[in-house]
Amino acid sequence: MRKIIMQVREIMSPLVHTIPATSTLEEASQLLRDRNVGCAPVVEEALVQETRLKRDVLDKIGFAPIVEQEVVVGVLTDRDIVVRCVATGCDPKATLVSKVMNHDFTCCYEDEDVAQAAAIMEEKKVQRLFVLDRVERIMGVLSLHDISAVDPLATGEVLQAMEKGARAKQ
Repeated sequence: MRKIIMQVREIMSPLVHTIPATSTLEEASQLLRDRNVGCAPVVEEALVQETRLKRDVLDKIGFAPIVEQEVVVGVLTDRDIVVRCVATGCDPKATLVSKVMNHDFTCCYEDEDVAQAAAIMEEKKVQRLFVLDRVERIMGVLSLHDISAVDPLATGEVLQAMEKGARAKQ
């Protein structure tokens, strides 16, 4: 992958809209639609979440990203809502985000260069990364679309890696 001399903070989307884990999927869907975004971090209050955080989040990624006084416990995408709720017939008015969200999420740092972030996307086969500062606070989201605006070649490499991974699973 070629080197892009640009930091993630220069091209990321700085606005991060969070969704409480206790929200319903109907509420979360409205937030995603109103904000015109495809995903959002799912949060719980830090004090409420401390015990489970140590067991779940810290074991998975080694640290706990923070948004204000809330801890990120997962991510909810528009695809999660479709695949895990709509396609299975669950009631979005009664189903909590915590039941459908993905507990695995991938991050990069705002001061990393875009090539490093693209390499993370390629390795993890994801299209979005939460962007953190060096004290683990979420500062924004970096999407494959953001990278394609500055380096279409890197985007192609990430998509090829994702396609290879999908074929390997079949």
